[in-house]
Amino acid sequence: MSISLKHLSKHYGSTQAVEDVSAEIVHGSLTAVLGPSGSGKSTLLKLISGLERPDAGTVVIDGEDVTNVDPRHRDIGFCFQHYAPFRHMNVSKNVGFGLKVRKRSPKEIDARVKELLALVKLEHKAKDYPAQLSGGERQRMALARALAIEPRVLLLDEPFGALDAVVRAELRHWLKELHQQIHVTTVLVTHDQQEAMEVADQLIVMRTGHIVQSGNPLALYERPATDFVHEFLGPSTVFAGEVARPHDLELVSVYQGTITGRITSIVSLGFEAQVTVELSDGTSTWVQLSRNELAAMGLRVALLVGVRRRDDVNF
Repeated sequence: MSISLKHLSKHYGSTQAVEDVSAEIVHGSLTAVLGPSGSGKSTLLKLISGLERPDAGTVVIDGEDVTNVDPRHRDIGFCFQHYAPFRHMNVSKNVGFGLKVRKRSPKEIDARVKELLALVKLEHKAKDYPAQLSGGERQRMALARALAIEPRVLLLDEPFGALDAVVRAELRHWLKELHQQIHVTTVLVTHDQQEAMEVADQLIVMRTGHIVQSGNPLALYERPATDFVHEFLGPSTVFAGEVARPHDLELVSVYQGTITGRITSIVSLGFEAQVTVELSDGTSTWVQLSRNELAAMGLRVALLVGVRRRDDVNF
């Protein structure tokens, strides 16, 4: 189902949460709403779900204006970061709870729950209780529960935010695979740029209640509309007065560089290295190199080097 947001605004007293926001979310897509804390991304999700009503504007789902429709009648699955399962129910009963409320038959509930537990790879945990699950397993149970009612839209509000980095990386990969199987129009709110770039078909970047830029993730990364988008989507530095990607810069001899400078630090991070240079114009920048490049160039702290954009010969 496609989602059309038209001139949405929402204020809490004197606080502007969302202001005149319009966006089109394509049917079957996985769209990530990305932005710093306080940018309005969670409020936007609540406006889509009906948990909040806009002060102005409309929410249209699959051609139907649902702006004033009760959230219970929007056919939306919602998964929060801090998911609160029913602790006294096992995994199967947690997943099937929404179907039970809708008075589906026990046979239908049992079949749907088994199908979903297989989908999220929790069949072997069906009789376990939430306290017996890992953080990642609880989040997969939460997603299965959100999908149980066969929603036309799935909304995810920072679902992996409370998990450690390794589990988050695993769940990102799993979520992308899951979406390719179910094709439910999905909106994911996150402040994690890597998460958004990895899983989403479309990005919506927000700042102070406004959409700054939206579109294909690679297009936004390579052609950011503003310095804010450039800096927010991936690593960035400043070189020659402009925002630049650290991997788009290179270190060369002092005679070849656009600007000269002295290396102040070298930090190795496994397969890559970050080399910080204090430039002759009084600014500082950093360059991202591979581990092999670092070893081949023989760089060291205090060495005088040239810096330029990566387009010619190496050091």
